[in-house]
Amino acid sequence: MSEAASRDSDAFLPNPPGAIRRWVAAHPRAIDMGILVCYLIGAIPLALLDIFSVFYDQSGANVVATAAYTLVVSLRLAAGTVALILRRRAPLLGLIIVTVALFGDGGPLIIANAVASWFLLYAVPVYRDVRTGWIAYAIAVGGSILGASIPTITTIFGENPQGRGLIGTIVLDAIWSLAVLLIGINLGNRRRYLQAIIDRAHQLARERDQLAQLAVAEERSRIAREIHDIVAHSVSVMIALSEGAARAVEQAPSEAANAMQRSAETGRTALTEMRRLLGALQMSEAADMAPQPSLEDIPGLVRGFEDAGLVVTLDANLTTLHDRLQGLAIFRIVQEGLTNVLRYAGVGAKANVMLRGAPNGIEVVVRDHGRPANTVGPTTGLGSGRGLAGLAERVRVFGGTISSGPVPDGAGWQLRAFFPAGAGTNQSEKG
Repeated sequence: MSEAASRDSDAFLPNPPGAIRRWVAAHPRAIDMGILVCYLIGAIPLALLDIFSVFYDQSGANVVATAAYTLVVSLRLAAGTVALILRRRAPLLGLIIVTVALFGDGGPLIIANAVASWFLLYAVPVYRDVRTGWIAYAIAVGGSILGASIPTITTIFGENPQGRGLIGTIVLDAIWSLAVLLIGINLGNRRRYLQAIIDRAHQLARERDQLAQLAVAEERSRIAREIHDIVAHSVSVMIALSEGAARAVEQAPSEAANAMQRSAETGRTALTEMRRLLGALQMSEAADMAPQPSLEDIPGLVRGFEDAGLVVTLDANLTTLHDRLQGLAIFRIVQEGLTNVLRYAGVGAKANVMLRGAPNGIEVVVRDHGRPANTVGPTTGLGSGRGLAGLAERVRVFGGTISSGPVPDGAGWQLRAFFPAGAGTNQSEKG
């Protein structure tokens, strides 16, 4: 398919809705960097405020404790940064990292890490699946419970009002996390659904183009088989007529002239058929719309071979066939069989053509009785074997069988094809 045709077909394929959404989908790294920069802009000042508040409370007296707390704050800041970097590629791992960073007492930096955990909780169902999203929600809520209750586990069931306030905070955080998760599930499902629709549309477009190419290849193969049959038949007849004219030119000039005239007519007929078939290959030229040969043309075909020097007996109780493709296949079988008789058995050989229509199907048999006496070797050259291969392909289309080989009960060669009943689009009529 040409580039212009490809652009035309792509124009009918759907795109994700929304210009902003398409830009976001097309620039994932820019979005990730934007989220990370926004996090750092808010988290670094909060981390510094956290450190300075501890230093101020300690009045600079406990340098070791201040340094240790500074290390903890730095690790929490690094955990939030790493988690956001993993937001698209491994969101569940990033959520686990930032959840662990929320454990224990914390200062203002916990606000930034909590926001980062919501971003990661949203990313899990969007970039993974719904089941993984609920696992992430359980991790987030479980981490919130553990992180808040470890320092004050004795106050939860006691009379201290701090316990009741802690339970309210955990419930509020669970509700907020559930809202974030449901938003992520909704957008993730919508994103996957739209992507599936778009992928299916592209797949259908590719299948359409492939089917068109297969149809063209099949048509070209059919035309190649037709050309082979025409050339093999016509050239064999022309050679036989020319050889007969060459032998009779001195003793019977009138018969030689008649043979050459029939050879010229055969060549003109073959040239007309080839022009029609080649016109179908060249789309710029209008092909001749002459009908293809059919069952009714077999008697004329037999007469042509008789003119070429064969003695042909036609035994047919099948005179009409509604399916023209099946009629064409039968015509080509008879044509190929008689061409092979002329090619291998030579001029003067006897051949029988039998067409039998029965309730179980149609039988086509072309046989000869060997080379006539006092003749040696083929007079028109050996074939390539493509003719029989093409016939086998024709017969397979109708679910039939074809075989060729020596006649079991006598001299000569036999070509037999069988078309089962119902192979054609209509039932045959017997004469």
